[in-house]
Amino acid sequence: MELWERSATLELLEGLLVESTRSGRVAVVAGEAGIGKSVLVTEFARRCGAKARVLWGGCDRLVTPRALGPLHDIGRQSGGVLAERLRAGAAQEEIFAASLEELSGTRGRSHPVVVVEDAHWADEATLDWLVWLGRRIGRLPALLVVTYRDDEVGAEHPIRGALAALPSALVRRVRLRPLSHGCVAEQAGRAGRDPAMVYRLTGGNPLLVTELLGGEGPAVPSTVQDLMLDRPPARRTRRPRTRQASVASRSSGKIGRRRFRYGSRCRSWSTPPGVSASIQSAAASYSSGSR
Repeated sequence: MELWERSATLELLEGLLVESTRSGRVAVVAGEAGIGKSVLVTEFARRCGAKARVLWGGCDRLVTPRALGPLHDIGRQSGGVLAERLRAGAAQEEIFAASLEELSGTRGRSHPVVVVEDAHWADEATLDWLVWLGRRIGRLPALLVVTYRDDEVGAEHPIRGALAALPSALVRRVRLRPLSHGCVAEQAGRAGRDPAMVYRLTGGNPLLVTELLGGEGPAVPSTVQDLMLDRPPARRTRRPRTRQASVASRSSGKIGRRRFRYGSRCRSWSTPPGVSASIQSAAASYSSGSR
């Protein structure tokens, strides 16, 4: 996926990298699925080049959360005392201390940048570590970058409390916005698509724009359908009793409302009729608009 309209955010991250050589900093990058958080951070890491040593950790969407998953990822990359304590199953406080020791040990060498992606899926131990590290990072020449989907977490979600506990003087928050109409129109024009139609179907979401314009023929690509289904309104089906939820469906450029019922305690779910109708409507609208 190409990086569009993110130069200002990249400059902000590069500025934080410079600041963190004197005193550690935290960058929190938020936005919906497909908005370009991972692409942004990957490009930032590329630009860091030899100036920094980037350590990556990810939180996974698992039924059973992977305790300290990002730290295990980071430990495999860094080796040293952190990897040793993780392998030994050391106590949590010893693992936390090892992560700090790992970052402190880079003084005079490459500048440490720690990236934790998808923190909205983090387990409790990982959130504890983020708070623990965030409160101590000011002593280190290090940059911590955390990404999460802010449209999937309510006011009571644990990630909200964890981020609020970080020292505000060291934290910079960035929320990635959808692409502008002008940017979408430019890309759609190059692909020979109707700009207004593309924007209506994607809302300026970079991943949706990329997949829609990269697809062959008039059909809506399966990746676009998957992302539409993966958005929060389509996932609110795990409830103990039957309820109603509305799903926006696009038809002839107008927003309509469809309702579907759900009621299951099971962890897996089938595509709700309203969501299927939304995708089918989008496909029909896109197909007719691309001719």
